Amino acid sequence: MTRANEPLFLDVVTPTRKLLEGVVVPWVKVPGADGELEILPGHVDLMTVLGTGELSFPSDGSGTRRFAISYGFAEVQGDRVVILAETCEEASAIDRARALRAETKAKEQLTGALTHDQFNKYQLKVQRAVLRQRIAG
Repeated sequence: MTRANEPLFLDVVTPTRKLLEGVVVPWVKVPGADGELEILPGHVDLMTVLGTGELSFPSDGSGTRRFAISYGFAEVQGDRVVILAETCEEASAIDRARALRAETKAKEQLTGALTHDQFNKYQLKVQRAVLRQRIAG
């Protein structure tokens, strides 16, 4: 187990790419399935499910780095935090207009006759689009 005054190393991986590897952070916030989790040095080892939400951590001299993530898992082991996310996009890379279009399209789909699974699918798309707009600022 790491001591409270030591840094954490953060990895963020999606099915298509590795976004971050070994980034040193003093803490990281992740969207747990049941609410936000703040991981600090010295945190107990943990494996948890992630929901749709914001991943954030302080960045040297540039404030806080923010990412929109959708589902996956977080593992804390010693001084390393590994995020395995279905999708992950840094705030600076988000096309806000595209996210707004995605939200509109998903909401239109929700007005039709849908099965339970289809309704859940489009509801999740709305959540992701709204999150991306919020993160993009």
